Amino acid sequence: MTDRESMVVLERLIQIIGVSFAYIYLVARLIGQENKNTWFKKRTRSSFFTRRGFMGDYINFGYPVSWQGILVFLAIYGAIFSFGYWYLFVLPLI
Repeated sequence: MTDRESMVVLERLIQIIGVSFAYIYLVARLIGQENKNTWFKKRTRSSFFTRRGFMGDYINFGYPVSWQGILVFLAIYGAIFSFGYWYLFVLPLI
C-alpha cells in the first residue's frame, strides 16, 4: 500500500465516523424521545468517566428492552457496517 492509498483509507475512515454520527443523530430525531424511552433503557450508574455532553446524551440510546429496540439497533449497526464495508473495501481507491 502506497502513502497515497494509506491517506485515502484514513480519510475514508474519518468520513465513515462522521457519517455514522450523523446517521445515529437522524435516527434518534426520527424515532423521538418517547419511543427511545420506551424501546431502550439507559444505564443508571454514572461516574466522572461516563458522563456525556448534550450530543453524547442525545445519541445515546442505551440497551434495547423491546423487539422494536432490537430492530432499531440492528438497523443502525447493519447500515453503518454495510456502508463502511462498501466504502472501504468495494469502492475503488482513487
